[in-house]
Amino acid sequence: MEYPQEVNPEWPLELVEIHKETYKRNNKASFCVRPVEMVDTLVIHHSETPATTTPLEINDFHLARGTPEDPWYMIAYSFVINSPYARTSLPIQKVTEGRPLEIVGAHAGTNVFVPMDEDQKRQWEENKILCGKENEEPKLDPSLVLNGEIKANVTTIGIVVNGNYSPFSISNPGGYSKKSPRYPTMKTQDLVAKLSCQLQKKFPRMKKIKWHSYYHDTTCPGTIKSYIGQIRTLAKRYGCEFN
Repeated sequence: MEYPQEVNPEWPLELVEIHKETYKRNNKASFCVRPVEMVDTLVIHHSETPATTTPLEINDFHLARGTPEDPWYMIAYSFVINSPYARTSLPIQKVTEGRPLEIVGAHAGTNVFVPMDEDQKRQWEENKILCGKENEEPKLDPSLVLNGEIKANVTTIGIVVNGNYSPFSISNPGGYSKKSPRYPTMKTQDLVAKLSCQLQKKFPRMKKIKWHSYYHDTTCPGTIKSYIGQIRTLAKRYGCEFN
């Protein structure tokens, strides 16, 4: 695939169509809401499932991961990208909305904290981040902040590329063999870049692209991690700057 020609669209011009799904939610689970404008980082993941896994299947998987003591509310990521591996044609490229942007995700790591800038501190102090269950009055949760830092999930959104880009192991039986590693295709990288830029055009504070293992000791997002710089370069051709 050739590099896209440089363009500089302004919102609401769309670089990629975002599909919608209706997800089951666990009304026994707590969740937090936040102003989307305080999000400054996109976190890239892979699903460690077949590339053909659907967003609804991921939602079912995440609901099933919960326990009675710690139930999951819904799909952890804000966006799901289906894109084929090299030399395959399925699944058809598609971006689907997951957890709504105003709902804090569950992807970067439960106990990972990051610094806040002055605007994020102000929004916290003004009680703009509230938590609770459906049909309950939301409340401030002091555990979201520790020593002046806030949980990473509050200021990030998760973007998951469906597929397994990590090597085979006992804990990852669907991983690739040493002789046949999997890498994100140029089309997959370009789709991540388009989505990232489209989000930045609407929410200019979204200036950073990171990856799951940046926050947490995990193999996620596999070989995709090595292409984050390339994704930033592709996004620049659409008129966006990420670091």
